[in-house]
Amino acid sequence: MAFSITEFKSNLKGGGARPSLFTVELKYPTGITPPKISSRFLVKGTSIPTSTIGTYDVFFHGKAIHVAGDRTFETWDTTIINDEDYGIRIALEKWMDLVADHKLNTRSKTFITKPSSSDIRKGGKEGEGASYKQDIFVTQFGKDGKHKHHYHFLGAFPTTISAIPLDWGTASEIEEYTVTWTYDRWMPGTTAPTSPVDHLFPGDKHRN
Repeated sequence: MAFSITEFKSNLKGGGARPSLFTVELKYPTGITPPKISSRFLVKGTSIPTSTIGTYDVFFHGKAIHVAGDRTFETWDTTIINDEDYGIRIALEKWMDLVADHKLNTRSKTFITKPSSSDIRKGGKEGEGASYKQDIFVTQFGKDGKHKHHYHFLGAFPTTISAIPLDWGTASEIEEYTVTWTYDRWMPGTTAPTSPVDHLFPGDKHRN
C-alpha cells in the first residue's frame, strides 16, 4: 500500500525526537566562579549545530568540477533565563572581561599564564587548549528520560551577550537574553559524556 499510517508509525522510533527535551551544560574556566544555579535549568533555547563543508570549483574546458573544501564551524547561540541573582550572566560577563577587559582591552593573566592543575586543559596557549576556552555539552533526551544523543563543543567562549530590554509597561514576563559562542569544533556522541568521551566517530577519543 502506497500510504500506510501503520507502517509510518512503526518506523517513527519513539514518536520522533522532541525539541523540548534537552539540556545545555556550560563549563567555566579558571578565574570564574560558577553560578549557584546550573545552566541545565536556565538555558531554555539553543540549536543542534550546523554541519558545513565548503566547496570550490576546478574548471576543465569550461566544465566545473566541484571539489570538497574545508569544514567550517558557525557561531552558536543559547537563550538563557535571567534569574534574580543574575548568576549566569555575571559569570559570562566576567569571563568576557577576563578575555578583553573594558578599560584597556587587555587579557587577564589568568588566561595568559599556565592554568592550575585542576583545569581541564593545561598550558597557556591559543587554539583548542587556550585557558579562556571551555567545553559545552548539548544533550538530547528521549521521552523515557534517557540520553539519546549529545553534541560536544570544544574550545568554546562567549563573544556576545545580548541586551535585556527593560520597560515599565512590561509585566508578568521573565527576562531572558541570548549568548553567542565561538568554538573550535564540535563532535557528536551517542553515549552519555564520560572521560575520555566516546564520540560517534570510531577511534576519535579525547579527554574532556
